Amino acid sequence: MKSSSSGVLAALALAAPLTLFGAVVLAGAVLRETPLFWRSAGGYSVELRELVLEGFYPAFVIYFFWLLFGSLTVWRMLRRLNRAGIVLLLACVGNWLLLAVITTVVLWNNLENLLEGLPVHYHAS
Repeated sequence: MKSSSSGVLAALALAAPLTLFGAVVLAGAVLRETPLFWRSAGGYSVELRELVLEGFYPAFVIYFFWLLFGSLTVWRMLRRLNRAGIVLLLACVGNWLLLAVITTVVLWNNLENLLEGLPVHYHAS
């Protein structure tokens, strides 16, 4: 029983940083698509705006490849299905759903703009 619970805790320790990083990327995606974020009147610091502007896509790519590598590793581990493997599998599925939400947030405004004949990344005031 003790080794099983320690395996689950180790699996959670492996999955938690990826999920936390995904939450940070999601926050960046939401900020990118918030019109008030880009204006000086929004109360957001210039440094934060620059960080989101320059760091979002590199962070998104890092998150994607980290998740891809982690998923392939979990896939290889599924031969010996145990509690830790199930936790990692659930973490992978949850993170793929989180990636889908991030991608939807990023694409939604741009798709609306293209359909309305506006430039990409345009935010109405």
